[in-house]
Amino acid sequence: MKLALIVLFSCAPFTQAYLRLKFQHWFPRYEQRWIKAAEPCQQQLEHYWQNNRTIYDTPCSSAADCILQNIPGTIQSNFNSAQILLGLLPAILVNLGPTIAEVAVLSTYKPLLATLLALGSPAVNIARVFRHIDVKEPFTQPMSKTSRVWSTWSARQNVVLRGPLRALSYVAALAAIANNIWNSVYLDLRTISGWRCGALLMPLVWSLLAVVVHAWGMAAIRVQSPEGFRPSIRSAVRTTAFRTASKGSEGVLSEMLLWVGSLFAVVHLSFGVFVLSSLVFVSAPEAIEIFLRFALSAVLCQIVVKMELGNMRCEMGLPSDVASSPNVLVSTTTA
Repeated sequence: MKLALIVLFSCAPFTQAYLRLKFQHWFPRYEQRWIKAAEPCQQQLEHYWQNNRTIYDTPCSSAADCILQNIPGTIQSNFNSAQILLGLLPAILVNLGPTIAEVAVLSTYKPLLATLLALGSPAVNIARVFRHIDVKEPFTQPMSKTSRVWSTWSARQNVVLRGPLRALSYVAALAAIANNIWNSVYLDLRTISGWRCGALLMPLVWSLLAVVVHAWGMAAIRVQSPEGFRPSIRSAVRTTAFRTASKGSEGVLSEMLLWVGSLFAVVHLSFGVFVLSSLVFVSAPEAIEIFLRFALSAVLCQIVVKMELGNMRCEMGLPSDVASSPNVLVSTTTA
């Protein structure tokens, strides 16, 4: 827990000390108004850009306060609406992204892809947080019709076509990561944080730290595999560990790792709310655009996860139209 907090906040002092990129870019809707409002604040802005603390102890906050004094109350109200929306953004995204169990199971099939998807999804689904997380759950639930049609169709394709189809999953995961990075940096350079005015990259840290949460689930399912796990370059792209991991029994260590993952998921969600709800200089319509871009990454990763889990079920010979009991799962993987 202490290590997680250190990781979350360690980048803020560094970026505050060496980079001065605030108040140079604005969202287009009110850009001209911001430029005009900043004209009487040149002294404060120069002190911030030069890190001159002879007059102002906190040059960034002084510059921000000066600019905010020169805007009308209607825009201030618009800001308040945007802060509420951005504060709700992490809580909404958790319902769109994959669960810890889904990514953990996928990591026994395509570890590299699972890691990329963990990076690409800005939030972690915590619907079952602090309750028993069954890593066999993605196999014991009936598949959606879309996943069933996709996995059946792709399994019937020849070897030449399967390669590009598999590459699409990696392209989608990389696109989600690129979208997260661009959206986070775009948002960060045009806003300031009310509690860490000069800090940079805080939205980016939040969006990428989901991989730390999923890492606990990946470790948990590896621990319960009866044959263990010997990593290699080849196994990072494709492995058959899911056939043995599904037969393993959940021990104390595996359960503890899953609980720690749940705790980190809550910390990650709280950190996202803390960061995004404090952003200033963004209007409500622009906050909606930011939300939609983050949601696009989450939905894209969720689609890939569902499709790949469907492919896993086909390879294991599990029924796709009905839920499979744990006994059917074990007997199928043994065969």
